[in-house]
Amino acid sequence: MSLRDDILVESRDMLIKQGFGKVSMRKIAKKVNVSATSIYLHFKNKDDLLLALVESSIEKLSDALKDQMVSSDDPVAKLEKMANSFLKFAIENPQEYEIIYMVRHEEMPKYPKEKFEQIRKIYEMLAEIIREGQENKLFQVEDPLMSAYTLWAQLHGVASVVISKRLDTRIPSGEFMSQAKNHIIQGFITQKTPV
Repeated sequence: MSLRDDILVESRDMLIKQGFGKVSMRKIAKKVNVSATSIYLHFKNKDDLLLALVESSIEKLSDALKDQMVSSDDPVAKLEKMANSFLKFAIENPQEYEIIYMVRHEEMPKYPKEKFEQIRKIYEMLAEIIREGQENKLFQVEDPLMSAYTLWAQLHGVASVVISKRLDTRIPSGEFMSQAKNHIIQGFITQKTPV
């Protein structure tokens, strides 16, 4: 691993545990066992470092979801695979997931406008699948983009409960995520009228 990668790993851990306000370049340098000057060779300032963390995490999530786009021709199967992939990423990469979606906005530096495109692509991937299902009369939705945000909000709720360890201990987390995902997807599917 390069020094830049070491810096990102340590700063990711510190950001989640301590919050943006308490993270400093000096503390990160101490943790990585280098001088603060060495960090400035890779990042202009603390904001630049934290935005690099956000960008890296979004890219990993986006790559995980993109793999599901070509996995099937059936929009329902695609949506299920995307939902599975989203939850899997959140549970297997909790720190990266938290940096994207759970670190409080006021604690983070202002995200540059041009970088929002990367975040939007995640919702647009979901919206594309929903639009395809809508056109094939498989999904009962009015606005695919709004539905994509709704889907994300529901999946985020499921992931957040598990990551933050707020799930009732009597409920197995794997089963909870599977059932919740199925209920969420069923909410989009057009109900067939019995003959």
